[in-house]
This record gives sequence, structure tokens and C-alpha cells, in this order.
Amino acid sequence: MKTEKIKILPMEGCSLIRFGASENDVINAIGEPDERENIDDEDYSSEIWYYDDKGVTLFLDEMEDEGLLVSGIELEDDNCELEGVSIMGKSIDEIKGLAQKAGYGEADVDKEEWGEFRLSYEDKLLDFYFDETKKLISVSLGME
Repeated sequence: MKTEKIKILPMEGCSLIRFGASENDVINAIGEPDERENIDDEDYSSEIWYYDDKGVTLFLDEMEDEGLLVSGIELEDDNCELEGVSIMGKSIDEIKGLAQKAGYGEADVDKEEWGEFRLSYEDKLLDFYFDETKKLISVSLGME
């Protein structure tokens, strides 16, 4: 059975889950995570939820009086699309063209110390990560 496309919605989240969703919202929408990682700091508490089979990682931050809420999403699934286009495996230039056509603003490209290339659109809080062959392998979405 083919799963439904995961639509990337810049500044909102994705078709699976939106930014600001509670723990219960996430569990009702996509189920319990395969793994949870707690990150406790003096000033805040957060968790990372891994959905290995879905190629989805969620970042939940403690919000005052609201509990843990989704604040970041990372997608590694081949089934992702942006602006109606399947994007995994696309080149940096192909993603740049798609983003330019959609009006995503200024792009920034860097090579990470671990070897991946990162294409960022700060105005949309989107980071695209490419392998050493410069093919897209993951997308990170943030919220304001």
C-alpha cells in the first residue's frame, strides 16, 4: 500500500503534523514514536521523537503552561513533496529553482563539518541537506 505524500508546509509544519501540536495531538495523528530522547537543560526541557519507519523526527519544546509542543520537524522520507514536487534525491540546483519559483527568498549554501551540504532559506526556516553527491537526503523545518 502506497502511503500518502508528506507535504512540506513552510512555517506551518507538514501534512502529518503542524507546529504547536501537543504530545497528544502527535500521538493521535501519527502514533507513538519508536524512540524518545529527553534533553533537559537548566532553562528548558525538550524531547526528540523518532519515527524511523516514516523517516520523520519531531522536536518538541516545553512551552510555559502548555507542555511539550512541536517546534521542529525533520523529514527523510522519499515520499516528501514541496510545492507539489517530490524532492528527495533532487540536486541543489533543482531545489534552488523550485524555491526561487515559490518565492522563498535568499538562499545560503554551506558544507557541514560532517560532509553534508546545507541549503538554507532563513525567511522560511527551511534547511535542505544533501549528501556528498549533492542529492537531497533530508529537510529540516522550523517555526518562528
